[in-house]
Parts: sequence; structure tokens; C-alpha cells
Amino acid sequence: MIEFTTPPGTKDTIGLECKTLRELEIQFRDRFDRWGYEEVITPMIEYYQTFTAAQMKDREMYKMLDASNRILTLRADMTVPIARLAATKLKDSPLPLRFQYSASVFKLQEHFSGNQNEGIDCGVELLGVDESSGDLEILACALDALSVLKDQHYTLEIGNRKFFLAACEALHLTETTVNTLADLINRKSITALQDYIAKLDLNEDKKDFFRQLPWLCGDVSILKQARSYAFDSKLITILDELEQYYHQCEQLGYGEHISFDLGKIPRMQYYSGIIFEAFVEGVGNSVLSGGRYDHLCERFGRALTAIGFAIRLDAFAKAIRQKQVRKNIILTYPPHLQVEALKQAADLRQENIVVLRADASLTHIMIKEGVESC
Repeated sequence: MIEFTTPPGTKDTIGLECKTLRELEIQFRDRFDRWGYEEVITPMIEYYQTFTAAQMKDREMYKMLDASNRILTLRADMTVPIARLAATKLKDSPLPLRFQYSASVFKLQEHFSGNQNEGIDCGVELLGVDESSGDLEILACALDALSVLKDQHYTLEIGNRKFFLAACEALHLTETTVNTLADLINRKSITALQDYIAKLDLNEDKKDFFRQLPWLCGDVSILKQARSYAFDSKLITILDELEQYYHQCEQLGYGEHISFDLGKIPRMQYYSGIIFEAFVEGVGNSVLSGGRYDHLCERFGRALTAIGFAIRLDAFAKAIRQKQVRKNIILTYPPHLQVEALKQAADLRQENIVVLRADASLTHIMIKEGVESC
């Protein structure tokens, strides 16, 4: 017997959940509008090579063939298509470029991970602005978006991909060693990490740096602790920059929401500098993520500095405390009074009341919470 259901990692969304998603989207778009970000819509289907150019993992992409046997893929995120657009069709456009979007994205997740393969991302991308001003603008914009959470605490956790890479470069580690360390640190596999580090031909103080990376997370005081393990001037410079971001965000009124994770190593290979994620109480996964990707546009033919972030609407919606604010009424009437009932219903809807019609000839009327019969 055929079972009609949704594919793994997808779901149907109905009722109040739909309403919450749409209302959140409206709020975020309004805020992004006020920051001067222009909406952009890219195709849901892209050429496979567009995402492989961005080093997207093959196992994470939905793939199909077109009529010419070219491989297509459902877009796995919005950053890559916007980088493609900025480097090709908009290659002669004056800088900076500020884009906002709200779109479905499709990424194959591991089985039993609990993550959805289809989601809705709402975010911004800022292209053509250097780190000194671009990073702070995007951090402030992300914090402004997160402030729609009126009654719940949220944290923006900041790191920098270069902190790990600068240490590896200073020690001339091989690509295999770098990739292994990155994977173990990112997954915080402490025992496996310690065993692997013990086998490396490094001085003990250098080994301590990598051992401590997964633990270097917390409030601004963690930056001071990290300085005791920083063995290269480039590492000190990165810590100075992160501390400056904290003080700037503090001046903007967001100090209590900022934390750091120096062991944060992004899954997306195109990130090149500052990276960040936002977490909300009661939601297991991050609700927002982003970072700097200064070399992605080069892969499509135009060198552009860039930074942005995406809000996962589905995850963010879980943090919203659902409230039914409008009164619902079921209006019952005999069939010969349908016109009069429709008139009365129209008057009630003018008062922002939800009116559900029900023919009085029905023998059973379902009365739900928050719904009245009249």
C-alpha cells in the first residue's frame, strides 16, 4: 500500500506555526529595510558547479539533471548565489552592495540528526566593505534582528576562523593535520583530540594551545585567558580585534548578549575571518549564523570583500512564545439566513475578529480553545 508522506527532513507547516513564520519574516524584512538592504531573489535551482566552486560538500546537496544532462542542485544556502550574482550580473555595479533575502534552502542532513533538510533563511549580505567597518555593521544588524525577542535571553557567540588557521600556519602543519585538528576541535571530541595532539611533533606549549581551544569559550574574560596561550603576534592581533568588537557592541547596548568561542571552526569552507552564531534559551540549535567570506566572490570572477548572516526562521520560531491575540468566533445560522450571516460576519471582521461560518443544520460544531459560538 502506498504511503503518502513527506520525504525525510521535510514537514508540513500549518496554522499558528505558519502565522508565526510570516510575522517573523515581516519583522526582519522591516528591520533590514531600515538598514538599507535591498531585497534580492535568486533561483531555487542552481548549477551544481556553482556550489562546488564554493567547496560545498557533495553529500549535502540535492542533485538532478536538466534536459541537457547538466547537473543541477537545489540551493543549499543564499550566500553562494548572492556571491555569484554580485560577481557576474552586477560586476559593474558601484560598491558597496547590500542585499537582504528570505528564501527556502535545501541541505541534506545526517540521518537522525534532528535537523530539517528544508528550511527558510532570512538574512543579509554586505559586499565591498572592509573589516574595519563592515564587521561591526553586520554584528549590530544581527543584534538588532535578535532584539525582536522581547522576553527571552539570547547570546551572539563570536569567533574568528583565522585564530585557528594562523596558529596552524605559524607551525607549518600539513593539510591533513589541519583538517583533523579542525574536525576534532569543532566537534569538541576532547579525548580523541588529546590523543591526536600527543602524537604531534610540537613543543608542549604549542600542544597546550590546541588542547585549550575547545575550552576557550565564554564571556569577554575568556579573551584574557586566551592571551596566555597565544604564541604568535597574529593571534594577539585577532584577540585585540575581538575585544574591540565587544567594547563597540557594549557601547551599542548589547554587551550582555556577547560571548566568544575561539574554538569555533566553521563548517562552510568559504568563511575567512570573523564568524558568529546566536543561541536562544529553549532552542537546541543556533537560530542565526554568519561570518566574513572575502574570497568567495573571486571564485565567480570578481574580488570582493563580503560578510553576512542568515536567520533560520524555523528555529527562531521555536523561541517565540505563541499567543493567540485575536478573538475567534464561530457564527451559526440556518441556511435561509446565509446572506444576513455573511453581513454580520463582515462587520465582525472589521473589528479584527476571526469569524468561522457554520451551518446550523450541522449536528456537531467543534468548539476549540479561544473560539466562541454565537
